[in-house]
Amino acid sequence: PVKVFTSRPDTIFGVQYLVLAPEHPLVKKETLPLEHAGNVLEFVEGLKKKQNMDAAEETKKGVFTGLYAHNPFTKQDIPVYVAPYVLSDYGTGAVMGVPAHDKRDFEFCQVNKVVEDIRFVVEPRIQPLDEPLDKSIPFTAEGVLTDLSGPYKGMKSKEAAKAILKEAQNMGVGRPATQFRLRDWLLSRQRYWGAPIPIVHCPACDVVPVPKEDLPVSLPLDVEFSGKGQSPLARKEDWINCKCPNCQGPAKRETDTMDTFVDSSWYFMRYTDPKNTSLPFDPVKASALLPVDTYIGGVEHAILHLLYSRFISKVMLKQGTYQQSPETKPGNGEPFNILLTQGMVHGRTFKDPKTSRFLKPEEVDLSDPANPKIIETGETPSISFEKMSKSKYNGVDPVTVTNECGVDPTRLHILYKAPPSEVLEWDDKSIVGMQRWLVKVLKLSQSTDKTAQLPLMKEMSKEERELYRVTHQTIKQVTDNMTTTYSFNTVISDLIKLSNTISASLVTASSPVYSHAVQSLVKMMAPMTPSMSEECWENMAQNNSVLQQSWPELHAEALEKDELLCIIQINGKTRLNLTIPKEISNDVDKIEKRVRESEAGQKWLGDKTIRKRILAKKGELVNFVV
Repeated sequence: PVKVFTSRPDTIFGVQYLVLAPEHPLVKKETLPLEHAGNVLEFVEGLKKKQNMDAAEETKKGVFTGLYAHNPFTKQDIPVYVAPYVLSDYGTGAVMGVPAHDKRDFEFCQVNKVVEDIRFVVEPRIQPLDEPLDKSIPFTAEGVLTDLSGPYKGMKSKEAAKAILKEAQNMGVGRPATQFRLRDWLLSRQRYWGAPIPIVHCPACDVVPVPKEDLPVSLPLDVEFSGKGQSPLARKEDWINCKCPNCQGPAKRETDTMDTFVDSSWYFMRYTDPKNTSLPFDPVKASALLPVDTYIGGVEHAILHLLYSRFISKVMLKQGTYQQSPETKPGNGEPFNILLTQGMVHGRTFKDPKTSRFLKPEEVDLSDPANPKIIETGETPSISFEKMSKSKYNGVDPVTVTNECGVDPTRLHILYKAPPSEVLEWDDKSIVGMQRWLVKVLKLSQSTDKTAQLPLMKEMSKEERELYRVTHQTIKQVTDNMTTTYSFNTVISDLIKLSNTISASLVTASSPVYSHAVQSLVKMMAPMTPSMSEECWENMAQNNSVLQQSWPELHAEALEKDELLCIIQINGKTRLNLTIPKEISNDVDKIEKRVRESEAGQKWLGDKTIRKRILAKKGELVNFVV
């Protein structure tokens, strides 16, 4: 039998061919029919050339083997093909072809003319009678099984999948399985600067691991680099030649070294005990400090590097290299508690619209930034934002930008332009907005009372209480975003709103509440704008550095509003919104009195008799039934 894996058992009646990987055991001279063997083996041999492999994958080209497989559900024989898109080291090296319900299978079937009549065994759950299923394209979603699915006709995909799987087990032809989307990790490299692979090659004993007592294998220090792309270790005869640990005969060391991903997959563990000369790290120290609280890295490493880090971390935990208590989060050997992957910065890129050639900055006329022109032709270039690289001439020199715009405004611009995990499209023209805001905060710091003492809330005026409330609401929001969501763009937005509130407030600059608001603003800015924050702090005649101050402490009571907006409904329909003092929010008599006194209340209530009053949401909603 040929083993295949599928995530869609409900399409088993739609299998019309099989495709094998070129390296599959059935693709051999002795297993192929004589009249097809030559053609198949010639096709497979040609795939060893990369350009042929790429062309075959792109064109969906395959070759018929002359073999047929028997579908145990349809009782039909189906043709078997060979194609490079099936990988021998992924899954079972064979896939079932369901052209009606898989885009790749559909394209392969058309290119290689496998069958003329494609079997649609699943259809949409809701299909208009006057709009028959379009069979010129595959239907890849789940749905309802058609007449061609035998006894499973009319079943929904998930229901049918379970029933078909159960029948496959009864027939002895299938079973449930989890197929991991993992491939082998090739970790050897032909470079000098890497961890040596502790393997010895012996003519008599074959591949022999270096004994534990001889680990670690050290790199020789007196190597020569030829620049020819070969490992320097391959020419270091006195290091290569050694004795076989098994037979003591002549042997040679492995000259490949490990990939850099091996080094970077556990470096954070070494941080727990960096000066240990006998072990990678002390198990007690590592157990106390791991996992990493917050791990920050580029999105380009979000898959491979992190996959290897998780793998190494879990292996070390299983081997007892370090311990995790049952209550440790996230547990199970996961190396990172919080993972923050930063998006890339994309640069403005100019291309010739005819040739798609990347244009150098000096080839583009930017005298009118909104209407760039190619200097040589006068044409408008194609403009896009792409990953910065030398070949695209879209890099930005940070020194030039910071010299022109300042470090603090540039940092603010980067943090404000996009969330950390998103792509940032670089445009330094908007840095001026950050410069203006910093100047505004600087002016606020110059106007505050230097010795003001903050009064109790009950002693504050109405305007002071509102400014105090907004200040502490900002403290709460900024603290949450700085410590949990890492939405620094939202942090900056909240700080800008606070500065606007301070500027627009009727509270005088001599008020202690005003001073408290400005000081809180400057403290919260400090991690992102340390230079400007220090200057503002000095303006307020404060001692020491702003970076040595405690983070603003939240006063929870300040978040409570003096007034709230009450929605007034008449017979369940919203008729007006009324601002009421918080102290009467639970007093429906006083709320009714204010409604009747209002112009809108007189219009909708008039002299009508209220039969029932319903108070909800702590006074934020009142419904009068009349």
